[in-house]
Amino acid sequence: MDLPWQSGVKTRLRAAIETGRLGHAVLVSGYPGWGETELCAWLALTLLGGDTSRDAKAMAHPDFRWVAPEGEASGAPVKIEQVRALAEFALGKPRVAPVQVAVLQDAHSMNVNASNALLKTLEEPPGAMYLVLGSHSAGSLAPTVRSRCQTFAIPRETARAADWLTDAAARALLDDYDGAPLLAAGGATLGERPLGQVLDDLEAGRPVLDELLSLDAGRLSARWSRWLVRALAGDGTLPATGSPNQRRAFAFAEELMRFHAQATRSSSANIRLLLERLCFHWRLLMQSK
Repeated sequence: MDLPWQSGVKTRLRAAIETGRLGHAVLVSGYPGWGETELCAWLALTLLGGDTSRDAKAMAHPDFRWVAPEGEASGAPVKIEQVRALAEFALGKPRVAPVQVAVLQDAHSMNVNASNALLKTLEEPPGAMYLVLGSHSAGSLAPTVRSRCQTFAIPRETARAADWLTDAAARALLDDYDGAPLLAAGGATLGERPLGQVLDDLEAGRPVLDELLSLDAGRLSARWSRWLVRALAGDGTLPATGSPNQRRAFAFAEELMRFHAQATRSSSANIRLLLERLCFHWRLLMQSK
């Protein structure tokens, strides 16, 4: 996938490789939806001397490992057993490629024990081993891990990202996703509507609960929060929303935070019930305009 806003950081990575200045532990960071996982894959394939258009996650290669959080749930952790297996792999020798490479996706999801298990590999990296950590929440990484990595950050070049999105449905979702092109593209692929349209239907009493239930709960709360902030700021581009009562708006913000915490951190949360409560409070807020 050619992501034009990454061209500058790719140039810096190539220069570091060619001059021998690339660290053996690299942190690729970026905001959600700007492609840190894709850049990790590109870097790994470049280091291995392979075809950078291949799907690195699915690639079988004796000198390569891809480590990702186990489980489909949002926020699933990278487990200590996975990190220990990675450390064992790092002790080996390249068999086919000139180097060994391992990618640790969503490195911020490691808990304290997993982070500590990774430190020895970071502190004493074998000469022919590269460890590439990807994260869209680098600030959540343990400082001891972060300080041992050479960091390359993906810039938020919103104009280039918008130009890259040619699909009208995806472009319509950019504001919802704070300009993140890959999140907007993914949402369009799933048939998502702009949240403003959904909220207009909710205010009008039309059924939207099933549609809201089909969305990722964590991303939904973030989209709704951005919408609320814009409404409080009196953003005139918001259709039919108007400026809500501030006291009730702050109360609704607390409801959103409660929804986000329960929906993303509890495996037993009743998402339907939480969303019904959220929709009820939104209608109360809209009645206070």
